[in-house]
Amino acid sequence: MPDTLTFPNPASNINRPGRFTLDTLWVLIGLGVAVRLVFLGVLNLLPEEAYYWNYASHLDIGYLDHPPMVGWLIYLSEALLGRSEFAVRLPAFLGWFLFAYFMYRIAENTTGKGVGKPVILLLTVLPIYMSVGFLMTPDAPFYVCWAGALYFLERAIFGGRPSAWYGVGVCLGLGLLSKYTMGLMVATTVVFLLLDKPSRHWFRNWRPYLALATGFILFLPVFLWNAQHDWASFAFQGARRWSGTPEFSLHILIGSALVLITPLGVYEVVKVLSRFWKHRTAAQRKDALQFRKFLFLITFTMVPLMVFVIHSLQGQPKLNWTGPVWLAVLPLVAGGIAGVRVAGSRVPSRSISRHWVVTATALLVFYFGGFGYLVAGMPGMAKNSGMKFPIAWKAYSDKVEAIENAMKTATGAEPVVIGLDEYWLASEASFYDVDDADDAEALPEITGESLVGGNSVMWDSWAPPQMAIGRNGILVSFAEDRLKQSWVTRHFSKLGEIQKETLTNGGGEIGHFFWRLGYDYDSQ
Repeated sequence: MPDTLTFPNPASNINRPGRFTLDTLWVLIGLGVAVRLVFLGVLNLLPEEAYYWNYASHLDIGYLDHPPMVGWLIYLSEALLGRSEFAVRLPAFLGWFLFAYFMYRIAENTTGKGVGKPVILLLTVLPIYMSVGFLMTPDAPFYVCWAGALYFLERAIFGGRPSAWYGVGVCLGLGLLSKYTMGLMVATTVVFLLLDKPSRHWFRNWRPYLALATGFILFLPVFLWNAQHDWASFAFQGARRWSGTPEFSLHILIGSALVLITPLGVYEVVKVLSRFWKHRTAAQRKDALQFRKFLFLITFTMVPLMVFVIHSLQGQPKLNWTGPVWLAVLPLVAGGIAGVRVAGSRVPSRSISRHWVVTATALLVFYFGGFGYLVAGMPGMAKNSGMKFPIAWKAYSDKVEAIENAMKTATGAEPVVIGLDEYWLASEASFYDVDDADDAEALPEITGESLVGGNSVMWDSWAPPQMAIGRNGILVSFAEDRLKQSWVTRHFSKLGEIQKETLTNGGGEIGHFFWRLGYDYDSQ
């Protein structure tokens, strides 16, 4: 068989001996969903999740560091279910199913029947997509919108459904309300329409422009918030990302991809992309329509990826940035798992499927064991450097609340809790401060290190220095030295001794933090 790019034929290219493997995928998918559901309300919130919960507690149409969708969803979930880890994460868990549906349809429409199931398996077990369906961060709604935009674009361009452009517009707007990265969808669409000659007629059609207008109208609240706040969020996520001292970080971007989709996933992506490029001319001659669909998937992979590659040449990327990039190419990777010959593979599909089944099984075991280990308090691991893992935030908050109540009793006034970091300590103390979700008592005032001249992102606005003038404070930090710094201590007329609090569970110590009292706060 010549090594040329071939395309899926649902009637003939499914590897029949591999059917058992394909049926097994549903078992693996079910186990992956079950693992998330079991631990959804058990693990303490990550600091990022607790911070976004504070978005919901300070509901607004915009925030400094992200658009508001994550806060809105948490607010709705908590209004229905009350305060809990489960309620915070439920929108991410439920949204994953819509995310999986869009990706299933994209795979079936572009790569062939039988490809949708292994795509869902990849969304279940690959680390980045597993986290999207578990952790409540802006990525949770963003990935749903990115996949939805891809689906509706494919239907509009190849499926003979011009009305699908309306879906593109809605997904674009909701995506922009989730993460500004959604703007890359617009740029990539323009690039594809330019590359694909039969699609250029859409530049003369009113529907894509209506989709763009719909997206902008839905995004309007964030635009208005920025207009009222000196364009702070746009600057924070725009110029701030591309300014500063140049730092070559391409190796970090590559390393993040290995973490997000595993080394096997990166290998499969590289293989598909290289074969497509090598055999593009022959493939176009053989089946022009299928070639266009493959070009669609490749374009929506390579254009966003190139943006992040260029950024990594002068700045450091974040771990999760390339997560949406790989979505478009997943159907081609899944083709091998489904037994569909994609990109001229000479490797029998059964061996590809077996590799992925082993990888998926190993990842599921890792997730279950890892989550269980965290819930157990990471027994056997030394806890001599504060708390680096999300295993004791509830215990931490209980300790802080006890200190706060003791100071309130002694002084007769409510103290302000000041977490000496950007937002972790303040956010977690806020979420876990009230044990009873139905308790109507107002939350004590808690803030980050912005009160002593540091940066605490939205805490700068939620608890400005003016609200603490003349009050007593509880300074909290994982690093003892921070409690001694002059930029901290100069804001108080008197300071107490530094104390250490040990955090424990049934298995022993799970972390510790330091604190001291400060009296008569002055913002100057």
